Amino acid sequence: MKLENVVGLSFVFIAFYAFAVLLTAAQLALVLFSLSPLVVLYLAWRVLKDPHEPHATFEEQFYLDRNEKRAL
Repeated sequence: MKLENVVGLSFVFIAFYAFAVLLTAAQLALVLFSLSPLVVLYLAWRVLKDPHEPHATFEEQFYLDRNEKRAL
């Protein structure tokens, strides 16, 4: 699974949790809350194990998704 999909699924998980809280579904909210550390750990593991390496340093380029140079 690509990193973008993992990030998207984590946001979907947060949305389900928020809707469970808004709908006062206490049992579902507690289950999702108890599963949330696993989602965070999986997301952190995928970010750390991502094979994509940046081509520029932070001093050279502020954002990697834009071609803007860093203003000093």
